[in-house]
Amino acid sequence: MAQTVINLSSAAGSLLWGLLSDEFGRKSIVEASYLCRVLSMLALLSSHNPLFLYLFAFLLGFSAYYMQGNPARSALISESVERGRRAMAISILLSISLATSTVAASAGGYIALRIGYHIIFHLCILCDLLSILLISLFVEETLRAERRDGRWISRLGGRLKPLGELTPLYLIVTLQGLGYTAGYSLLYGLLVDHYGFTTLQLGMLSTAFNIAWALSSIPMGHLSDRLGRKPLLLSSWAAALTTAFGFIYSRGFWGFLLFEIVSGFDPSMWTPAWIAYISEKTSSDTLSSALGSLTSYFRMAGIPAPYIASLLYSNYGFKAPLILHAILLTLTLPLLLSLEEPPRNPPKT
Repeated sequence: MAQTVINLSSAAGSLLWGLLSDEFGRKSIVEASYLCRVLSMLALLSSHNPLFLYLFAFLLGFSAYYMQGNPARSALISESVERGRRAMAISILLSISLATSTVAASAGGYIALRIGYHIIFHLCILCDLLSILLISLFVEETLRAERRDGRWISRLGGRLKPLGELTPLYLIVTLQGLGYTAGYSLLYGLLVDHYGFTTLQLGMLSTAFNIAWALSSIPMGHLSDRLGRKPLLLSSWAAALTTAFGFIYSRGFWGFLLFEIVSGFDPSMWTPAWIAYISEKTSSDTLSSALGSLTSYFRMAGIPAPYIASLLYSNYGFKAPLILHAILLTLTLPLLLSLEEPPRNPPKT
């Protein structure tokens, strides 16, 4: 139930923060979303009442920082660097974040065993408050024209609709939201149930994925800036399909470990190229709205996916959710091929 609340509020948060970021600027919305995450942890610490657990889940998802990119932050990064270094900048920040998370996860486990879980939440709150302070002091606003004419509410209604020129992207994220979530939301649980994997083996799989993503992120961002966005998006698609079939035909731990590494190349190629592509296909005053609504579509499409995956596994076995993922990936290929590469040197405005 708590995870469902997170999924729904994540979709709502991505959409709303994106819309508000295009109206009031990136910096203030990034600060507000960090504050929302702080409030979520305070709610969890304040009471043992289950209602506060759901409040925590809602605020955590609504912050749009739980296992996803906040649209205001993505727009801020995209607008802070020139086009030729945009994917590289995104990749560097992703790599630092992944490396920090990997180290922090191990440290957090040790602290939890020795002291308890509460101290971890206090440290998270402290780090988020420090982040807000650093953003306030050192980050510059990138939105060129802030509008304070009092008619922003009426403009929000028009932006709730998908942006027409990005229709293929909405179709792509809808198929991906269903496919990736169906294929992987229950994967570790199914590996335990079907193959008898241990907790240690699952930890090794997760670590291999994170390390592969972190180490390949910067080189892939560099390639995106050199070769273009579309080649990296297609390469990511190829890595995703290879991973799906690899998992389908793997029979033991070492096979799954190998394809977890391949899987790490998927987001390292996709994420910087995707954000850079959107930033180069939309104007600055709608960039954050586009990023937020696309993330929202992905999240909403994934809501029924775990239930679908459980039905497929129960009736057709381990391979079935992964086969569905592979089929939906295949359907995205014509859409990816139809995308037009943004101009390498767009005219200055």
